Amino acid sequence: MKQLAIIGGGPAGISASIYAVRKKMDFVLITKEVGGQVIKAGNIENYLGYAIVDGIILVRLF
Repeated sequence: MKQLAIIGGGPAGISASIYAVRKKMDFVLITKEVGGQVIKAGNIENYLGYAIVDGIILVRLF
């Protein structure tokens, strides 16, 4: 049995996965695609240190 189930592969799901790995947890990430709705976005402004970044490029940076 897994310790944690993360639902969604968007920014929050990816962040949760990173923290789970750091804590050496046994977890599963359930998603259709990594990136979530961000992939469909054009320019994203003010995302954690990026003035303006395209959604697909942001997912690649993840």
